[in-house]
Amino acid sequence: MTVAEARAQMPEEVFRALKRLMVEYADAVDTRGDPERVVACFTPDAAIDFSSVGFPVMQGEDEIRAFYAGLVQNMANEFHIAANPRAEHWDGTVGTITSYVMGMGLANSGDAISVQVKYRMECVQHQGAWRCRRFTLDAMMPMAA
Repeated sequence: MTVAEARAQMPEEVFRALKRLMVEYADAVDTRGDPERVVACFTPDAAIDFSSVGFPVMQGEDEIRAFYAGLVQNMANEFHIAANPRAEHWDGTVGTITSYVMGMGLANSGDAISVQVKYRMECVQHQGAWRCRRFTLDAMMPMAA
């Protein structure tokens, strides 16, 4: 199925809900106040694979929570800009969207971080709300040396 076919098949209300979920995720990361806001974006058995930018693969709520709690402790600031959201897959129950993202941050150590990646969120309804069950990102530009 082409991206255009997936977009045509995915109901508009689902597409909007998945875009909102991506925005909620980015806001939860950037506000850095409560890792539980990030965890709430995912199913309990979710998998996150950030290995393309040197971060770990995480499986389940506990590993996801620990990773984001570490970000809160180690980062002074974070900022993500998502653009060009696209429906990639829709089968009637599973929806996948992608988006190009520029992420910037400043670690407590003073090191600046900049990534240009493509988010891919595979989402399902869980307890009446859309949640991500598989989240990957692909590096779009080389990491800074």
